[in-house]
Amino acid sequence: MIRPRLLDFTRLRSASLALPSGCRPDVEACLASGTLLLEEAGIGTARLDAECMLAHALGRPRWQVIAEPQQRLAAEEFGSYLGLLERRERREPLAYILGRREFWSLDLSVSPGVLVPRPESETLVEAALAAWGEGQSTKARREPGVPNVAATIVELCTGSGAVAIALAREMPAARILATDVSWRALRVARANAEAHGVAEQITFLRGNLWRAVNGHVPPGSVDLVIANPPYIPTAEIATLMPEVQWEPRLALDGGADGLKVVRELVVTSPERLRSGGCLLVEIGSDQAEAVLDLLRATGRFEPGQVFRDLAGRPRVIAARQREM
Repeated sequence: MIRPRLLDFTRLRSASLALPSGCRPDVEACLASGTLLLEEAGIGTARLDAECMLAHALGRPRWQVIAEPQQRLAAEEFGSYLGLLERRERREPLAYILGRREFWSLDLSVSPGVLVPRPESETLVEAALAAWGEGQSTKARREPGVPNVAATIVELCTGSGAVAIALAREMPAARILATDVSWRALRVARANAEAHGVAEQITFLRGNLWRAVNGHVPPGSVDLVIANPPYIPTAEIATLMPEVQWEPRLALDGGADGLKVVRELVVTSPERLRSGGCLLVEIGSDQAEAVLDLLRATGRFEPGQVFRDLAGRPRVIAARQREM
């Protein structure tokens, strides 16, 4: 087996990212060396990350870069690649380095200070679509001949806007209000909505949970309330992967038991929901029973439904407002 020649990144980095005169490493050597560097940093996705960063440095699709292992890099391309590797070696999230993250097959912009969208949160989109479909089916059975109306959706803690934008694409007639306390997150979310052609469908509002929505929707008029709130217990944050430490603590810290914000949502959402409307909340994988207990204690919701992510873990609780 022929092994690709490994580059001496330690020496190259000490030379201010400069290549020796006449040296033009090829893709194969860059990927092999980059993978080794990231593996030594404890990164489990070292090869994939190296491929993504090299493609970014070259401004080409990843598949095309992989297909041409003998392509040689120019000095500025290698310098760019080495700079990206150094950031990832420090365990900065790949999404921040590339400035992009895919969610629901949508290419979204992501920047430091904004929570990185997770594949697990796609469960929230799936659950919302299922809840709306179920609600419309129930209405059709109870009120035959009455036309369906467009959904009014409120997403609290929108972050990058990933969930709101995915729902806008899937439900083009829906009216969506998306809130966050962070101006930075809202700027990113608006830019993402514009990039995907749904900016006219989503109203972005700054404020803490329901306080951001006051004056924009009357009580008892919301069909779906959706939230991916901070739900990690405070003491556990320091034990999480180094990449998580780069993300905004405000979007992660859910208080002593992780349920501080969830409790507020459960208590305050019924007055905003219409009769039969649905509250959907993303949770930690060990929080399902505690959240179901909170919902039962209000007496305002039907029994909650648990939606599991692709790994089979409880990820979203959906609970419908009792018919009044």
